[in-house]
Amino acid sequence: MDAAMLNQLAEAVVGGNAAAVEELANKVLAQGDDPYEAIIDGLAKGMIIVSDKYERGEAFVPHLLVASNAMYKGMDILSPHIKSQEGHVPAVGVIGSIEGDVHDIGKNLVKTMLSAAGFNMIDLGADVPVEKFVEVAKENKADLVSMSALMTTTMVNMEKVIEMLQEEGIRDAMTVMVGGAPISEAFAAEIGADSTHNDAMLATDWAKDAVKALGPSEDRWSDAKIGLGKVKYREILSKKKVKGKTDVGLETAKEIIAEFEKVAVKEKEEMSHMDRTLNAMGDKKVDRLPVYPLACGVMRKFANVSYKDYALNPNAFRDSAFLGTKYLDTDTFVGLIDLSATSSDFGCKIKYPEDDTPSSEGHLDDYDKIEVPEVKEGTRAYELIQASKLATEKLNKELNVPFVGFHEGPLLTLTQLMGADRVLMDMKTNPEVVLEAVQKCTDYICQVSEVFFDEGACNALCIDNLWSNNVIMDEADYWKFDGKFVYDQHLPIFKEHDQPYIIHNCADAVHYDTQITKFGTKLYSYAYYPKLRGKGSQGHMDLIPKYGQECCMMGEINPVDFMDGSPEGVQKIKNDTEQLLRDVLPTLKENNLQSKYIMASGCEIPPGGPLSTVKAMVDVVKELGPQLQKEIIG
Repeated sequence: MDAAMLNQLAEAVVGGNAAAVEELANKVLAQGDDPYEAIIDGLAKGMIIVSDKYERGEAFVPHLLVASNAMYKGMDILSPHIKSQEGHVPAVGVIGSIEGDVHDIGKNLVKTMLSAAGFNMIDLGADVPVEKFVEVAKENKADLVSMSALMTTTMVNMEKVIEMLQEEGIRDAMTVMVGGAPISEAFAAEIGADSTHNDAMLATDWAKDAVKALGPSEDRWSDAKIGLGKVKYREILSKKKVKGKTDVGLETAKEIIAEFEKVAVKEKEEMSHMDRTLNAMGDKKVDRLPVYPLACGVMRKFANVSYKDYALNPNAFRDSAFLGTKYLDTDTFVGLIDLSATSSDFGCKIKYPEDDTPSSEGHLDDYDKIEVPEVKEGTRAYELIQASKLATEKLNKELNVPFVGFHEGPLLTLTQLMGADRVLMDMKTNPEVVLEAVQKCTDYICQVSEVFFDEGACNALCIDNLWSNNVIMDEADYWKFDGKFVYDQHLPIFKEHDQPYIIHNCADAVHYDTQITKFGTKLYSYAYYPKLRGKGSQGHMDLIPKYGQECCMMGEINPVDFMDGSPEGVQKIKNDTEQLLRDVLPTLKENNLQSKYIMASGCEIPPGGPLSTVKAMVDVVKELGPQLQKEIIG
């Protein structure tokens, strides 16, 4: 094929020019050129160029999405004309975001790069039921299954898929890849996945080699091999299922309650939870640093209620918050129920599993359908506010513990409502429509915060402003599509009510200058991904020196590690907590601070986990914190 034609195809993809790609693809067919060559050496080459720019920080997710859209336009035209006798038999991949997780940006990037590498990718979308991965893999005799998760609360479903593949006897017929910011190599190995990678290009390179090493498909998918697979995994699965009959959350809650009733609080601490937390935010003297693992949903086990009740029944939420705070003796409670309350009120359909976090079941199909609702009885936001009010009154009165309300920010609401992939691409192709939609979401977000404060439904209010991330978008785009709305319209409400602005953001490479310095944020709940430090993820050693004078930081312990309730798992949480405590205090002192940090997990602990690990973190801070505070801070 003419090199000029291949270069034109690549350049059209790089420029995200879908119309030019379609014209060139049709020209390839009219000239009788090889469609496979046009895809691999033209379209895919362009996608690789954009991906390389992305890895160098010269392009961002919206650019990738626009480029991939152009690439797929060409593939749709060319792919049907690839003749099987030419020897181009693509490997089959099944990909999706795991059940409960509506985030699909990372998944789409991996799918795009695998498609560009010649895979026939079957995209199941987001919030994919575990059974669907297995069903589609069997139907298509897949060579690869790839699952992604951003929310720590959904990661456990990945293991369920692998167990089902084992149960069907087809696990060895394919390679399994998992991914997402919170996924570590240790987690991937523990659940039985073959690999995990930090970026789409590495994942693609690995997948190509892994599939080549699998052997002939007809052998892997033969009845004999499937039968052997069932026998091979039978013993492993039987042990897992016996173990899985125990509700570890409920059992560990009962153990903690029994211990508490037996010995209660071992000794009275110098400060109340309320004073300690407020003093830390103001960098005043404390007896020890405050502690609160983000164990919001898992605390429902103290009240023995399902997650659905926790999310929808105000009394169940109040009891979960109160009993969890009482028995674990935490210094605060954050009222995180789900990330769908505001998008639900705009008309996004939400599913509420009995014992898993709520998630979007579908998005609006048209921006024109977005209408700003009113916070009133019957809306999810109103129910959230009333539940928070009940919890605030009980925690304040009976435990002297502050309650922090929680809801989503403008851009997060819009991406939950319309789909992140679509919104981020439309930022480049139809920005005015996106800006108008963000404004509508901002109007509602401001209304929700106003009612929170007017109702006295919290001691402070935390906003999840997720999309500030220098991998997803540059700082200018974040400011344009979210930050400016927060700064101009949302922050004044906090100032009017004399409330500190608090952010939770479990992204991996945050635009901290905007979200802390520009916003004047007083408390920041963050996640730290050591494997991604080279790409901008930051820990206390980076954040305290730069932002400690203006903002109290909160986070860092890996929430996934709390899932291991074995003696070794509990000990790991103790060790990690002690190490963080011993590292944070000198860092505070070096920066002329004494208490401006809250010991916490970097994101919410999955709601199906044990409470023994949560208690372990709190106990370590209570046991070692006072002495270390005196020794290091003075």
